[in-house]
Amino acid sequence: MKASIKLFRIAGIDIGVHYSWLFIFVFFWWTLAEGYLPQQHAGWSPAAYWLTAAVTVLLLFVSVLVHELAHSLVARARGMPVSSITLFILGGVSNLEEEPGKPMVEFTMALAGPVTSLLLALIFWGITRVLGTVTEPNYVAAAIAFLAYMNLVLGIFNLLPGFPMDGGRVLRSIIWGSTRSLSKATTIASIIGQVFGWGFIAYGVYLILRVDLFSGLWAAFVGWFLTSAAAASRKEVTYRERLAGVKVRELMNVNILAIAPDTTIQEMVTGIFQKKHDRAVPVCRNEQLIGIATITDVKKVPQEKWAVTPVKEIMTGAQLYTVTPDDSLNTALELITKHDINQVLIKNGDKCAGLLTRADIIRYLQTSQELGIPEKRNTDRQS
Repeated sequence: MKASIKLFRIAGIDIGVHYSWLFIFVFFWWTLAEGYLPQQHAGWSPAAYWLTAAVTVLLLFVSVLVHELAHSLVARARGMPVSSITLFILGGVSNLEEEPGKPMVEFTMALAGPVTSLLLALIFWGITRVLGTVTEPNYVAAAIAFLAYMNLVLGIFNLLPGFPMDGGRVLRSIIWGSTRSLSKATTIASIIGQVFGWGFIAYGVYLILRVDLFSGLWAAFVGWFLTSAAAASRKEVTYRERLAGVKVRELMNVNILAIAPDTTIQEMVTGIFQKKHDRAVPVCRNEQLIGIATITDVKKVPQEKWAVTPVKEIMTGAQLYTVTPDDSLNTALELITKHDINQVLIKNGDKCAGLLTRADIIRYLQTSQELGIPEKRNTDRQS
């Protein structure tokens, strides 16, 4: 998730917070300090309310982090790389480098989060029973009681079968296992997720009209998020299925255009970027791929030095993202998305075979949809 701040690492997983998390932190802090705690524990000083609220909210997001770590650690145990966890306005998200390949993997991974939250709720509830004998002001007991309640809510809410929530992923895995079709399972789970989303929106409208404006807006926002996320997930799987049946060679330009590493930046700009309207070009020596040069690389060099600076001084050569002509477009798009790049290089053995851009793939999808060209069948992932 972009626009996030990296905090630390746990078990090799980057932990960060999205900027929207600051909004929800302030909201919960204010709600606890001015509403919940004074109602439940009268007679405290204002400083006690605000300090207890701050610590409680921080511990709540630690609980959310533990919830997401459960997802991530189960995923890693099943052989799926996890790059990071990001906390944001609606909780957290584990950033997996690939989707589950089998229904049972998704089932166990999705169920791990809610089960962890319910276990935390049980643990916190047990602690409150022990601390309940302490006389007021019992700041610790107040914080722990709220954490028990919120983890219970978090666990139950995430078990709702509204995709892409955890419960929706559990439902998808069950449908996937029974139908042996990820595409069909995602379609059904997404429709149910959208129904839940519209239900939240309707409930939000009811709250706005009858109860409280802010609560209604919040419920409607959650509903909008669920509806949008479910639709996006359905579209993403549809695209993946369509691209999985198409080889890179079907889109690649056989008349590849490449440059030598000793070519000057000026020659590359005038001969390729301005004439061909390309934004990147492979760099090859004796037909061997050694790097890639892009417009972004060019912009790092003053124009007065373009005529005397060879491309090899600005090209990227250390970490090249490549596909082969026989790879699927889905493989290429996953590389582009994962590394946030605009193109991948095409290699045929050690030889430079061309370049495939994000725009090429998008154009293919748009043209196929506009002309109604049926997708090429690919073996659907099965259990």
